[in-house]
Amino acid sequence: MQNQAKHLAAACLSGLILSVLLGTQAVSAAEHYHVYNYDRWSEATPSQAGYEATRTVSGLDLGCGAFNTPSDLFRDWQDRFYIVDTGNNRVVITDSAFTKADGILENFTTPEGGKTTLKSPEGIYVSEDTGLVYIADTGNSRLLVCDESGNVQMELTRPDSSLYENETFKPQKVVVDKAGNIYMVLNNITNGAAMFNSDGEFLGYFGANAVEATAEVVANYFWNLIATDEMRANSSRNVAAGITNFDIDDEGFIYTVTQSSASGSDRVKKVNPAGYNLYSQFDVTFGDLESLYDSNTNQNHTTQMVDIDMDDIGRLNCLDLETGRVFQYDEDGNLLFIMGTIADQTGGFSIKVSALETMGENIYVADSMEGTVTIFTETEFGGIVHEAVSLYNDGYYAEALEPWREVLKRDGNYRMAYIGISSALYNEGDYENSMKYAKLAESPRQYNKAFEGYRSEWLNRNFTWVILAAAVVIAMMIVLYVWNKKKKKNQPKNLIEMLHEGEEE
Repeated sequence: MQNQAKHLAAACLSGLILSVLLGTQAVSAAEHYHVYNYDRWSEATPSQAGYEATRTVSGLDLGCGAFNTPSDLFRDWQDRFYIVDTGNNRVVITDSAFTKADGILENFTTPEGGKTTLKSPEGIYVSEDTGLVYIADTGNSRLLVCDESGNVQMELTRPDSSLYENETFKPQKVVVDKAGNIYMVLNNITNGAAMFNSDGEFLGYFGANAVEATAEVVANYFWNLIATDEMRANSSRNVAAGITNFDIDDEGFIYTVTQSSASGSDRVKKVNPAGYNLYSQFDVTFGDLESLYDSNTNQNHTTQMVDIDMDDIGRLNCLDLETGRVFQYDEDGNLLFIMGTIADQTGGFSIKVSALETMGENIYVADSMEGTVTIFTETEFGGIVHEAVSLYNDGYYAEALEPWREVLKRDGNYRMAYIGISSALYNEGDYENSMKYAKLAESPRQYNKAFEGYRSEWLNRNFTWVILAAAVVIAMMIVLYVWNKKKKKNQPKNLIEMLHEGEEE
């Protein structure tokens, strides 16, 4: 929106002026673009950078030739990276430092001794539990399962099952759980991820999105109640948005993103084995809270998530195709940092970001149009925030207090710091100040929690006086009641009452 863009621009300018006047570090000094976050009023405001883009790597830098439309990234348990080089029909394996190519998967040997190659692959997963590489060989309409030497162990094609009703079979992304069950994102499939067991048997679908309850959907529902069969056949169908990408953590929870979810209800999901979205209980919007207006293109940009990664610390990283930004959240969906942009500069991307991966303090983002991978490294400020968040989420609220205070010294608009300080003060029994910081954070949930503690403490401290006051009030009410009753009884009767009594006699 224009007002939102103007507000952000004004806030950026104000922050820059203040930083110069006060002699402090500029809020976005680490990056060449405006770094922002959302404050306690849910407004975009300048912020300290949690990550900075340190370098951009191409295939030429790795010694394997230029990349052509890289579409997926994966890090295995040995910290090697697998880059799905879609346009070159290959998978490039790099070392952990991203300095050289350690191998290329492009020629494979079938169990019968034949040879096969990839065609426009789009996804990859390497399982520590099975020791196998799973490649979504999209152009060949199959999932290829092989060892590190390229020896094919299994090939999954379109299931011959009544449960699978689609004509096409185009695997795009793949993850595998500890039991060896395989989950695939298929092109043009809205039923959820296709699920196969370790033997390649099709089991059904998992984690389907719901149809968004838009005005059109509600109108169509009531129309179908009264329409004839012919009218229903000719009417448009409302279908749920399909999953775009996903990741899986060590506990077996699957995290999905949906690019075309307009309302954000299914934009990011944490799905348990039963298919229930655990994020549905949180009041959180993933991505930008509102569409952002770009005056250069005269367009509004709405978040379209294309990849997701759960890092080793439990932080959730989501990649937005529309803005080229990475949104990082803690395990409870609290926004930590926003980095990246659509721009021709360090830390910026073309209009075709495709994948992200994490390792330690680094975040890696693939730009399929430029054929590069940009590496973002944690800043000093990012390290302080991550330390505080880690202590906070592990229940060490008192220990997190000082890091949170340091965060506020560097960025007074960092909302989660206020919540963290409020929680620490609450656990120390300082409910009054806990309420103060919860109010500054605009967090009704934390404020109510602190208020209940404050009320209980006040009642315990003043219990005797409360009982005495209650007793006095009750006694006064009794005296007043008796006095009113006696007064009413002694009042002289009016004329109407006297006539009524005479009639009765």
